[in-house]
Amino acid sequence: MEAIRNVLVTDVTGAPSTRHRLVASTDWDEVQHWCKQVYMPYDAAPVGLVRQPDSVLDAIRIGHFTLSRFSYGVPVHLTGFAAEAGTGMVLTTLRGAIRHWSSGREYADTGVGEAFLVDNSRTHYWLDADPHHLQVNLTFQHDAMAALHERWFGAPADERMWACKFRFGGAQSSWISLLSYVCRCITEMPDAVEQGPLGRHLEEMIGLHLLTLWRQQLESPQEPTVHRLVPRHVLLAEQHMRVHAPDAPTLSELARSAGVSVRTLNAAFREFRGCTPMQCLRDIRLNGVRAELLVAPPQSKVRDVAESWGYANLGMFAASYRNRFGESPSATLSRR
Repeated sequence: MEAIRNVLVTDVTGAPSTRHRLVASTDWDEVQHWCKQVYMPYDAAPVGLVRQPDSVLDAIRIGHFTLSRFSYGVPVHLTGFAAEAGTGMVLTTLRGAIRHWSSGREYADTGVGEAFLVDNSRTHYWLDADPHHLQVNLTFQHDAMAALHERWFGAPADERMWACKFRFGGAQSSWISLLSYVCRCITEMPDAVEQGPLGRHLEEMIGLHLLTLWRQQLESPQEPTVHRLVPRHVLLAEQHMRVHAPDAPTLSELARSAGVSVRTLNAAFREFRGCTPMQCLRDIRLNGVRAELLVAPPQSKVRDVAESWGYANLGMFAASYRNRFGESPSATLSRR
């Protein structure tokens, strides 16, 4: 899934890229302005103690589709998706988890590699995303999908089909294989995707794949299912990370704090968080530095903030920071 994880934020050489960046912001109004352009009007509210987003949104057009890579950076509840916009979404989870609500009592959780399809112009929908969430989304126009269905299947779609909303995919699924191919094309040939026949080819493939899944769902509905709860040792390790992040705990320390072996902890994080414990710790530490830089008083220095979070090699720190946020630590400091 590396091609999907890196789409829009790295170039063909693997270097960080902001070519497709629409917004990187901690301001709700600014973030929502762009989200309404890329997706549709909807209501967003933070959940928990952290109220300020740390959002990054990158996007590219593929025919009538918009492919975007997005995270709010905080747990959120989204509702009130505007039906009059005439759009729908495919949300593919790359990190964390999202709970997709079909009704007041029915929901489906998507973990890493899983996706959820909904036509917001034809059905009600809302979601809850955890603090680690990151996804690649595809926004589509209902009218374009309806026309594609009639062209390929020879008749208008059953109206009941558009109301179906469901989870699909998985790490080894055809959807992830298709999305990986699409993302590789974007990384290697972005101009051809946006302006050439390659983009129209990808648009047809994506649309037909989704329509086929929709038709199958109408004929053989899948009941909403729920992921297993995150194991206690993952939660304990994450708590230890948050408390001791400036001390840069080792993997052995994390495993000891969770009461399991290093191997067990690694496996659990890969399954439930889509990353290793040390990758999770790295993100927590970098997010901590960024949060401090954004509120640092005048005359503050990047070196002092970085060292307070346990970074001794400032060159390696700066490279990791730029790779994570698409800008240098000093650029963040200057935006406060």
